[in-house]
Amino acid sequence: MVTVTPVLIKASEGAARGGTLTIQGRYLGGPSTGKVRLGANEQGEGGYVFPAAAVQSWTDSQIVLTVPSDAPVGGSWLFVEVGAMRSTGLPFSVKQ
Repeated sequence: MVTVTPVLIKASEGAARGGTLTIQGRYLGGPSTGKVRLGANEQGEGGYVFPAAAVQSWTDSQIVLTVPSDAPVGGSWLFVEVGAMRSTGLPFSVKQ
């Protein structure tokens, strides 16, 4: 099994709860192997993992999510994790 580190290229502008977040990148895996973490520190520790129900679509190059009503508000870091591999972080903020 080949494991490749996910690469984040771009995230949409900050979104409010209930809004849409689009993440573009490479090697993003899929909904069964990957997760999106928000509110982590710059090393990807802690934070909030988007629930599976928030995923609208997920391909190897793009993830579209609905920002859940319990997502932490404010600016922080966004990561994609596939298996044990974690992407570099992108800044993202959940608006009030």
